[in-house]
Amino acid sequence: MKNSPTPLTKDRYRRARLGAAAIEFACVLPFLVLFLMGSVEVGRGVMVKHVLEEAARAGCRVAVFESSTAADVNSIVETAMNAANLGSNYTVTIDPANPQGLVAFQPVTVSINMSFADVSWIPTTFLKGKSVGGVCVMPAEGDGVSDPTKKAPTGKKNKKGDKGDKDDKDDKDDKDDKDDKDDKGGKGGKGGKSDKGDKGDKGDKKGKKGKKGKK
Repeated sequence: MKNSPTPLTKDRYRRARLGAAAIEFACVLPFLVLFLMGSVEVGRGVMVKHVLEEAARAGCRVAVFESSTAADVNSIVETAMNAANLGSNYTVTIDPANPQGLVAFQPVTVSINMSFADVSWIPTTFLKGKSVGGVCVMPAEGDGVSDPTKKAPTGKKNKKGDKGDKDDKDDKDDKDDKDDKDDKGGKGGKGGKSDKGDKGDKGDKKGKKGKKGKK
């Protein structure tokens, strides 16, 4: 006669289930750690890229002015980088290299690049050897000439031109009013002539009636 298996009690079933959960957790744990580390690293990279773009935008705002220099751009970029605690291991590229004497609406580019290993919160794994950067492009705010000593137009001439246009419009309106008056006067003159003709016709009719009475 075969021996029947010993039935599992609640305690034995609980111990067996705990052992299975531990084995399952040990299998999943490496993938979970990699996922968390990757999320932290990618999130840090996105944050640093956003900061670099803001620093490049601040430098580009300075570079578009006529009197600005490359030193002014580097100074404002350094201030932005220090405020974000990103260190000094970065490179700033300005195009054109000398932003003085720019032509109006000439594109000015400021780009900042740095190694991700210098700003990573954890030992780089996924982004090892990668760099992160930010770029900004803006039109120059020059007055349309390459000579920086010339002053930008103040707009007074345009205002005078506007006044001249208003005067021209007023003159045209006056001319139109005079033409209207002349037209009305001409019509009135014609009316006067016709009234005189009517009076002559009435005189002729009265003369004819007088002649008939004498007959």
